[in-house]
Amino acid sequence: MYCPACGVKNDDGQVECFVCGKKLPSSLLVDLSPQSNRPRTGPNRASKATAAGPITARLGDRLIALILDSVFISALLLVIAAAVFWRWPHILENKSVWTLVVIGAAVTLLVAFVYHWLQEGAFGATMGKAIVGVRVTRQDGTVPGLGSSAIRNAFRLLDALPFYIIGFFVAAFSRGRRRLGDYAAGTFVLEHSVPVGERVAVTFLWLAGISAAIWGAWALCPTWFQIPGR
Repeated sequence: MYCPACGVKNDDGQVECFVCGKKLPSSLLVDLSPQSNRPRTGPNRASKATAAGPITARLGDRLIALILDSVFISALLLVIAAAVFWRWPHILENKSVWTLVVIGAAVTLLVAFVYHWLQEGAFGATMGKAIVGVRVTRQDGTVPGLGSSAIRNAFRLLDALPFYIIGFFVAAFSRGRRRLGDYAAGTFVLEHSVPVGERVAVTFLWLAGISAAIWGAWALCPTWFQIPGR
């Protein structure tokens, strides 16, 4: 059932919209309305009329977007590591394994946070989300802004433990498929119709960014890409 106030799709049987909190019309009221006596052009007329409303994004689409973003972030980390080793070739000398793990984890979390924070705050979607066709919004349908995006992605550290299991189960069993970061920031992840041209452009930027990062890492540290024994 779609909310007549904000257009968001709600599960059948809900009394109030999980986004705007307005009461949902019951099926009895719809059937007894004057419009119900008008001739219909087909059995799916009502569903087609409301299909344009925003729909909660599926967890599978959000997972695909996360994978695409993770690939891009990995490319960024690769070129950052190459730049560091090129500038300070002996930086890892006399460093313990735990020190290297902590440094690597800190850099990874920082890069991932900045990547999601800036794109979701400014555009409502990362490149992965734009390619898949989902976006992050506030309750009124606007982009989150940098403040709400910072809160949402700060909670990603908790949602992602371990391997996004916490975030998955919270989203799977919550109203509107919201993870902890969404509840804290007051955001929702909805399906978003992206024009074909815009999706192609974002996909090109995604591929170009990954290619440029790999080429940059190769140019700075070509020995990393040499096949052992050759």
